[in-house]
Amino acid sequence: MEGLFLVLISSALVNNIVVGHIIGTDPALVSTQRRDVSRDISCVMLILLPITTVIASASAQFILIPLQLQHLQTFVFVMLIIMIIYGLRAWPNPVCNRSSEIVLPLAGINSTVLGTLLLNQQEQHHLFFSFAFGLGTAIGFAFMLALLTAIHTRLEMADVPAPFRGPSITLITLALISMAFLGFSGLVK
Repeated sequence: MEGLFLVLISSALVNNIVVGHIIGTDPALVSTQRRDVSRDISCVMLILLPITTVIASASAQFILIPLQLQHLQTFVFVMLIIMIIYGLRAWPNPVCNRSSEIVLPLAGINSTVLGTLLLNQQEQHHLFFSFAFGLGTAIGFAFMLALLTAIHTRLEMADVPAPFRGPSITLITLALISMAFLGFSGLVK
């Protein structure tokens, strides 16, 4: 149980996918311009990432590795993401139902989901740890979206020099946030 909690905290804070691995930076930067879009993407990721991580880990452990088909791993993971997205679109979701028709396909094509699956496979987590890794990554991604949305809102009203307005000040801010997240590196060993 303690190991699951450590994997959860590690994937959410210490090895945050946006600032630690620079995966999912594009959707994080694009979706922070509107608070409702950021909330909807966070909701979809909180559902999509744990499910896809567990299913991809199970398919790799029980199908790809025993049959020595690791070279098909990325292709299989992309197909799994597509199948899970179609399954989730058919599932009535009371939590984030109003925009899941739009956000769910967009969440599937961004690099966050595939990057999480490949990082999980690289770490060789078992099924329960894969769920904790997927959930922690989704929590960390949602946290970064909320943080970047709040910063974007503050920067709209700030007196920023003309060359730094728009994405450039956001990228500078993201670099400063990633340096701040380096402080979490000693939290989990």
